[in-house]
Amino acid sequence: MTERLPNVEYMGGDSTPTFNNSYQDDATRDGSRFTGTTFGKLVFTANFLLHSRDYYDQKLLRHEVYQLFGDRELCRFRTDVDLQKIMYGRPTTFEIKFIADGYDDSLFSIQFEIPSGYKYSLTRSDQISSDDISFGMNFKLSERPTYTHSENKFRIYNPSDIAIDPYYQRHDLLLRINFEGDFYKIENKTNATSYQFNRALTMNENVMLNGLKTSLNGLPDSKDSDFGYLKLEKGWNDIVVTGATSHRTIFSFPFVYID
Repeated sequence: MTERLPNVEYMGGDSTPTFNNSYQDDATRDGSRFTGTTFGKLVFTANFLLHSRDYYDQKLLRHEVYQLFGDRELCRFRTDVDLQKIMYGRPTTFEIKFIADGYDDSLFSIQFEIPSGYKYSLTRSDQISSDDISFGMNFKLSERPTYTHSENKFRIYNPSDIAIDPYYQRHDLLLRINFEGDFYKIENKTNATSYQFNRALTMNENVMLNGLKTSLNGLPDSKDSDFGYLKLEKGWNDIVVTGATSHRTIFSFPFVYID
């Protein structure tokens, strides 16, 4: 924004997660029974200072600012504090006014609604490097997780603030699979979710599990699967592959953060 509008200076911002707790009441019992929590839209407030020469200049710059956010599309943005996290949001109504009578500068704040409720890592797991990790991303210096494996038993690290759940929460999780053998089964022993592809293949064929959908060599092929899926818990997940005599499995997903 400041590159397109050099007269606008970013003054910092902050986000506020929304927790939606659900309860069920029973007329014969005291209190309420907790049934679950969902995350509502995240709200990010960005503060700006607009420099202008006079009233007419301010009017022209105001128009440029409103035009920038007036296309009704989701804005993809990140800040200098969280360079490795991105958000997708829409601005709500905001005013641009002079600081006070006799001043040519204006202060304004934009509240962005993030409908997903999340921030995402700038880089997907299978492309991550040390340069793509910053504070607040739940990585430890001693941990060097990898997301491409050919062993029968391995571990996958999910640094997100929440579990990656492509079934109930429709989270983005891709498994790119090459295997040789009569079938391929992958199971997350940490939470007992699993997926199986019931067809003999060679290593030069490509299976993709995109959330709940299976494709083979780029064509839909869920009929050859057991319609299963994998969920990744927060932290380390113990993964086991069976059926294949050899395989290469790539986990590709953005890390998810609630702030």
